[in-house]
Amino acid sequence: MTILVSGATGNIGGEVIRHLLERNAAIRALVRDRAKAATLEAQGVELVQGDFNQPETLEAALRGTDAAFLVMSNDPQQVQLECSFIDAAKRAGVGHIVRLSVLRSGELPSTFQQWHRQIEEHLEASGITWTHLRPNMLMQNMRWFTETMVRQGVFYHSIAGDTKISHIDARDVAAVAALCLTESGHEHQTYDLTGSEAVTFKQVTQYFASALNRPLQFVQVAPADMKAARLANGEPEWYLDAEAQLFECWQAGAGSMVTTTFSELVHRSPNLFEVYAKEYVQTHLQNFKNLVGA
Repeated sequence: MTILVSGATGNIGGEVIRHLLERNAAIRALVRDRAKAATLEAQGVELVQGDFNQPETLEAALRGTDAAFLVMSNDPQQVQLECSFIDAAKRAGVGHIVRLSVLRSGELPSTFQQWHRQIEEHLEASGITWTHLRPNMLMQNMRWFTETMVRQGVFYHSIAGDTKISHIDARDVAAVAALCLTESGHEHQTYDLTGSEAVTFKQVTQYFASALNRPLQFVQVAPADMKAARLANGEPEWYLDAEAQLFECWQAGAGSMVTTTFSELVHRSPNLFEVYAKEYVQTHLQNFKNLVGA
């Protein structure tokens, strides 16, 4: 059985490959630049070049695979690009697609949730066996906020500090994906994936304060101010507007649900945010020292 993994050098795709290697699966990694995936090739992963923006490259990359893990970075053309991947998979004879979606896909009015449901519906109508993975906000997303924590001792966000979100570790999402790709019984299933607890950003701030061994303060900023700062940092406006919609939903409580799905599937507890913060600081310690000139 050969499994194609898209997003092979990303947060989740790379972890999916790690889990699949542990399961001795035959893996084909979809990459745009073979040189950036040299480490994977050294581990015995077959590399195939392909690009979501060049649909004609996908069918050849998918041909001869039995299953695929579908994930891509947020993109204004995401619905069209992922649906093209699904169509290419159907033409190539792929039997099963495990796809990364988002929590509350189709339920919330935010752009991301609506886009993901459109793609889910296209996959469901394709005739390919499917599994939808719907994780909540990833713990790894906090990496965008660590620089101000280290430089200024402040965690800025537009969501109120007492809003609860059941963040999940990307590595735990990947563990579920690998399971669904290699074992039967997950066909036509939708899995809502969250951490085992919903925590506030004030708690997250304290977790990082403890890990960094320095005082940190959480400061809520106006959405317009946060958008302006991130626009100045080069982030695209379409993404910031879509994310702001999602943040409004989270602040209203939509991100606080806690499921036991991960534990039921993997038979262990998901990673805790406090543990993740300690691990993250330890593995990035030199980067933090460089930020403060230590």
